[in-house]
Amino acid sequence: MVYVIGVSSGMFMAAEQSEKPRYMTIPRKIFTGGLEGVNFTQIDIESITEFMEPHLEKETKKIKEAGIKFGVHGESYAMGGAERPIGMLDSAIEIEYIHAHERLIQHIEGCGKIGAEFVNIHPSETVPFIRLGTHLQPTTLVDFSGKPLKKFLEENNDILNWAIEQEFISSIFMHRATSLTLKQLIKAKEEELKEEKKEVDKGEIEKSAKETFKRYLLNLVSSSDLTYGSERIAYYIIAKWMQDNGDALWKSIVGKHIKDEDLEKPNKMKEWVPAVSAKYIWGHFNPKDTKKFPDPKKLLEKYKMYFVFETGMGSPGIEGMQRFSKPKDMIFMCKIIGSKWVGACLDFEHVLSQNMSPEKEIEAIPYGMANILKVCHIGFPTPHTPAHMPIPLGSSEQYYLYERLFELRKKGFKDGWIIFERGSSPREDTILAMRLIKEFLEKDVLPKQLPLSFFGMKPEGPEIKRQELAIKEHALDPLKGMLAVPEEEYTFLSKAAIEKGKAEEWKKEKYR
Repeated sequence: MVYVIGVSSGMFMAAEQSEKPRYMTIPRKIFTGGLEGVNFTQIDIESITEFMEPHLEKETKKIKEAGIKFGVHGESYAMGGAERPIGMLDSAIEIEYIHAHERLIQHIEGCGKIGAEFVNIHPSETVPFIRLGTHLQPTTLVDFSGKPLKKFLEENNDILNWAIEQEFISSIFMHRATSLTLKQLIKAKEEELKEEKKEVDKGEIEKSAKETFKRYLLNLVSSSDLTYGSERIAYYIIAKWMQDNGDALWKSIVGKHIKDEDLEKPNKMKEWVPAVSAKYIWGHFNPKDTKKFPDPKKLLEKYKMYFVFETGMGSPGIEGMQRFSKPKDMIFMCKIIGSKWVGACLDFEHVLSQNMSPEKEIEAIPYGMANILKVCHIGFPTPHTPAHMPIPLGSSEQYYLYERLFELRKKGFKDGWIIFERGSSPREDTILAMRLIKEFLEKDVLPKQLPLSFFGMKPEGPEIKRQELAIKEHALDPLKGMLAVPEEEYTFLSKAAIEKGKAEEWKKEKYR
């Protein structure tokens, strides 16, 4: 059980003009690893059209025969450009759900045919749930299996009855159908009958009003209209269904009962929205209608290739607001998807960019479940995302990353890919630092017991002797200015230099 270290290829769009030719094709991107001194490259796919390059399968086969292997980082909104459908697997909007599944299959087919070891994506690059109310969206919605939400509600009448009574749901479609809530409609009808001096049957009035509201809701979620944040309707409904049915993802991610009135509260959304997001992603990997939505698990089995979910990169202003970002939640989802070819990726930089602590997120992973991790991106976590800065040999960054990886190793991450995502940054000593991290992880060396060689130093080397000399010479520095006798600043060998007026020259030469 060993780790494979590698680097990402970098992107055509991010490269300097002089470097762009080396990123023009997938085969050239793959060869990046060889140029950097490793035999594994994570290719950055900038467009799905890269899988249509001339002679692609033939050229990648030659590179693999030369001993260079590769994985793929799928399209991502974080790479720039327009929205990427592969990042919309948790969308409840019908057209986005269909498009996301198509792009999912295209990624697996494209990566599988060229012999990739894995394909890695950010599964949730949709509009943050908390901000949906400010976005116009189509009202044609689907459930987590891609089935029209109208049909789902007709099959689950208890959920439909619940939905029309929730004002935070009816408020989303009221301006398209009625200016009244259900309670207001019932009261208005009662007063109308009283004014007309007709008999008031409250039971009949309530029944009629509910049927009216059911039509409003069913018509809205199946019509090609636009409204602000229509997707919220589907998320509220699926959340209620998951909780009432004891769904495994709800139990694993939420782990408690959420009151109806708390579903709309902003401070509660982080507790349940990830579970619904995960359910929609789960639906793509467990399709009911395989003619309309081909089963990706069968393709992964065919190509013997891993599909890996990674926490997306946070953006300034919406840090931590994405629907689905916690590594622990992704691990639970992968387990429940139920395929050995589906795993997770932990990116330390991305975790911090989502306003989360890498240490705490690793601590939250149950023992034994980190074996679901297949990939780790080991950029040092910094607020300046995406930094992708080099890992200096013998640095605090190198030690920090070893600590986190050792914690993951204790929880089950004992083999897999350790990738440095370079972006457009230089590598400098990064590969050397990664080789040492790999070596000592595989030896199970505790962080506090790491030898000097981990930091690129030998005990007998000149670096240690110079440091020992400096320590001895400055050992009495705390006494300076506190002695009653005249003080002289000599080193162990520099009295003669002082007497000859050569003290400064001595200081410059003494460490040579």
